[in-house]
Amino acid sequence: MQTTLRRVSLVPRVIAVILCAPAAHLHAQGGGSVFELVAVEGELSLGVEVTGALSSSDTRAPDDAFLEAWTIEGAPGESVTIDLIADDFDPYLYVAGPGFDGTLRDDDSGGACYARISMTFLERGTFRVVASSNGPRATGTYTLRVSDTPGPTAGYACGGMNPAILLDLPVGGRTLMLDGEVAGALAADNPTIGTDGKKAEAWHLEGREGESVTVTLSSEDFDSYLYVVGPGLGEVLYDDDGAGNLDSRITFTFPTDDTYTVVASSLSPGEGSYTIRVEEAVGMNELPTEDRVVEVGGTVSGWLTESDPIVDDGRYGQAWALAGSAGEVYTIDLMSDEFDSYLYFTGPGFLNPESNDDGGDGLNSRLTLTLPEDGMYRIIVSSLSTSSLGEFTLRVMAQER
Repeated sequence: MQTTLRRVSLVPRVIAVILCAPAAHLHAQGGGSVFELVAVEGELSLGVEVTGALSSSDTRAPDDAFLEAWTIEGAPGESVTIDLIADDFDPYLYVAGPGFDGTLRDDDSGGACYARISMTFLERGTFRVVASSNGPRATGTYTLRVSDTPGPTAGYACGGMNPAILLDLPVGGRTLMLDGEVAGALAADNPTIGTDGKKAEAWHLEGREGESVTVTLSSEDFDSYLYVVGPGLGEVLYDDDGAGNLDSRITFTFPTDDTYTVVASSLSPGEGSYTIRVEEAVGMNELPTEDRVVEVGGTVSGWLTESDPIVDDGRYGQAWALAGSAGEVYTIDLMSDEFDSYLYFTGPGFLNPESNDDGGDGLNSRLTLTLPEDGMYRIIVSSLSTSSLGEFTLRVMAQER
């Protein structure tokens, strides 16, 4: 009797050892899955949603995540999509069964942090669908959904902001205007967003299709965080320190004529005053050169300042004119001891601007190009940081052909 008791007591330990093998080896001898050792919560079927909950009483995986298993009957050639949806934890989904070379797995294919697996059954049989988490010992409720075709995803990335939360924020008549600056404040009575209780204040901005703008959020009281959401943008646009000095900046093009929502918030919970400025973002080919000209074989000096326009990528840009000839090969160097230089080149025959960050010595930029046409080209001086400014040197040299 003592021997029998000793053998029985080993069974749970054997299961635990198998489940705690490396994740890449979650298959039993003979092609089966060790997920068959996890107790079954219930059965899934097409078009039906079920709910469950990960808890400390569930089986644990090698990464210390809890596991709950469900079964589904599959027929050869039948295609299904299984979604695992949870807001209490970052869900992770497994499917194992006959005909698969390995265990199917997914983390975030359902949008947000939701998991999704779309598959076609290769053999008839019973398949294991296992709900888990992308992290150790996470608990909470979840939903499993089985569909015959993939439905829409959540529409935002894992760790991103749900656009519906931003669009639901009260605006209260607050409106932004192009080439204007407004003042606001995050205070105790503002609504909160996110799980950490950050304050937020929403503004409306009217957009015109094809128009590019730069929105800058600045504050001396908190580390600013900026959001933009609206029709046609897809996921929420966001930025932390794009304007430098803990200020935020987003440059984007309106996809359509409509009203967009700009939200002022903070990186971590904080309160205080702020300003929002909206400026037109000028295209590279539209930047004014004024009287700035650089000649082949010449070197010029200048200053990149806040009075220079903001170009499409949110950086300050200063344009210099260069008269070029078709077939000529030029090397252009942008050098500065005061900022990490960023160089653009555009003009006749270039569908998109050429650019370079550190092609020269140190943090200096260099482009070598063959001009496709005769004409006037633009060399655009900028910096890698959207806020870095200062003195620079620009040089253009012709290369032998």
